Amino acid sequence: TPELVIVNKPSGMACWHKKKTSKGQITTARLNRMKKGLEDKSTVDVSLVDALLASNVPLSTLGLEGRGLVHRIDRGTCGCIILAKTNDMHARLVSDFFLRNCRKTYTAIVRTPDDVIDAIAEGEGGVIDLPVTGRPAKTVYHVTKRVGRYAHLSLETLTGRKHQVRVHCANGLNSPVLLDPINDAAASSSVGSSKLLKSMTARQQFFLHASGLAIPKRNLRVQVPLPEWWKEAAIELEQGDEASVAELVNK
Repeated sequence: TPELVIVNKPSGMACWHKKKTSKGQITTARLNRMKKGLEDKSTVDVSLVDALLASNVPLSTLGLEGRGLVHRIDRGTCGCIILAKTNDMHARLVSDFFLRNCRKTYTAIVRTPDDVIDAIAEGEGGVIDLPVTGRPAKTVYHVTKRVGRYAHLSLETLTGRKHQVRVHCANGLNSPVLLDPINDAAASSSVGSSKLLKSMTARQQFFLHASGLAIPKRNLRVQVPLPEWWKEAAIELEQGDEASVAELVNK
């Protein structure tokens, strides 16, 4: 719309750069190389904000942490994020998020240790009430499917703390998001010799997807499908016990 834009952010892309390095700069030469497929992805770290501005998308100037940003999702999380184009809409959206007039839903695949598998059973759900960085935080979760040591979760955050879903999965359910570089201690053993998975971990990609965003007051409801790379990564993980991941991704 003329006042806001909703983007399906790729996993591995930062929302903004506090300090931009050469990897984050957008130049005419780099754009030409990217169009021709000649740019090495390892040399590129363009933020979402910079990419939008380079595409001539106007963004508000009120944000202290990147133009247009009224909320953020982690670099490794993919899915929907809303940005304000005008300062007036920026102020309105900040108010909506502050007053909890918005709903944010997520999809995740988590790795469950043997000692808590029975507690994360298919069809189970509840509210994780666990402080994050010393502040109250709540997340509603539902186990939509379970295969072996892995579970497919639907989640809704009732508060908006930094890394909330990742922390609540890891510390509230004792089931970290699969390939989460901070909380999934078994991530390195999953990667093995796979070039795809090594590339994913290098870019901090993991199985957490911002699947939905709704602001009823503004008649705004968005659902974003799972990215194709989830299926590609699941194929790479189809070794031994991790063959179950593919079944969850293709549910």
